Amino acid sequence: MVALFVALMFVGFILLDVIVQKLEARRAVRVATMDSLAAAAQARGGYEAWISVPQGISLSPNHAWTMPLQAGVVRVGADSLVASALGEVGEVLLPKTGDHVTAGKPLFHLELRGRRITIPSPVTGSVGVVNTKLSEAPEVVARDPYGQGWVCSIQETQRDSARSLAGVKAVVWLQKEVARFQEFITLRLTPDLALGVTSQDGGVLLPGVLMQFDPDVWAAFDREFLSQK
Repeated sequence: MVALFVALMFVGFILLDVIVQKLEARRAVRVATMDSLAAAAQARGGYEAWISVPQGISLSPNHAWTMPLQAGVVRVGADSLVASALGEVGEVLLPKTGDHVTAGKPLFHLELRGRRITIPSPVTGSVGVVNTKLSEAPEVVARDPYGQGWVCSIQETQRDSARSLAGVKAVVWLQKEVARFQEFITLRLTPDLALGVTSQDGGVLLPGVLMQFDPDVWAAFDREFLSQK
């Protein structure tokens, strides 16, 4: 009986050691993910990167931006919330020169690891110059959304000025959208993901947070933040 008890204790210690090792391995993966995303956050400037609106930029409620180039012509891209949420872009599906586009309807698509979101056009008109450099370097859409990450120019035929946000109004609106996005992500968190999507002090979400979620969450993000409101 004593020998059986000792044997059972020995087996119990082995099982406990295996469980501890598995827990440590999972913790190491979470820490590595957090460190990687934290480094990206530091490189992107933390919270400020999420709410960036350079002078001369106007935002649409669908998270596209416009910048006037000349009379009736605007440059277009995806705003800083989209850029920060993705963190990276694997492919940009560009519009074609001469395409007629309608405000609120699809203009271009951003893909990463089999997931896709659609950015609607902020204005109605025809596509002019397309940033073909994005075919070789799609990542700049996320890294420099208002600069080299521009997508195309559009010759406007119609714009809803009441739905265009610039200056302080754009920043305030974007702050509210980031807060809404943080709530959107928090509701979809699991304990295993919690440490990998927020900064170490539990504050702002880290760049690339959408990479941690499956296509269903990407589809929900598309519906709730990018579709015509």
